[in-house]
Amino acid sequence: MNQNISRRSLLRAGAGTLAAGLLAACTVTKNGTTTTLTLNVAEVTDYGNAILSFANTAINVSFVASAMGTANLALANTVIASLKSALSAFSTAAGSSTSVSYDSASVKTAFDSILADVEKVDTLIISTITGTAANLSSSVVSEAKTAAGAAETLISLLKAMIDMTGPRLRGVSPLSGDAAIGQIAVFSASQG
Repeated sequence: MNQNISRRSLLRAGAGTLAAGLLAACTVTKNGTTTTLTLNVAEVTDYGNAILSFANTAINVSFVASAMGTANLALANTVIASLKSALSAFSTAAGSSTSVSYDSASVKTAFDSILADVEKVDTLIISTITGTAANLSSSVVSEAKTAAGAAETLISLLKAMIDMTGPRLRGVSPLSGDAAIGQIAVFSASQG
């Protein structure tokens, strides 16, 4: 048996594990021409809250705030408040359920709002960190880059919950949701 594992085979195995995890996070049922997506409430709220924590922490890091500028920083604060509201609306729509149907109007509206807000976090904050950090080096920059990568993973996982076959699933990092949440928790704790 060959004990040398190639990078390609490792990534393939990671992608397979991720796909299996996503299938557990979201189920798709078909009844005639009607397709119903069922979302795992805990994962949606955990991923959303981790991204919220990342965004709150990141905008308070001096190199990020400086690179963003006053106008984008104000916009980021608005997006963070909107994401917090969307997560609250999703929790209200889900109630005490462990899973909910994405096809429900209130759940769909809240989840779509979460997706729109995390896209803005990606555009405003993550891209600032990855763009600015290329020219900087310190432990804070390294932690911010790692946390930004973890937030990108969670954003991709959220998108993949309702788009099981599209390019978003293929572009997801093999980092698991729990590992990404852990990286963001370390970043938030070290900067907070």
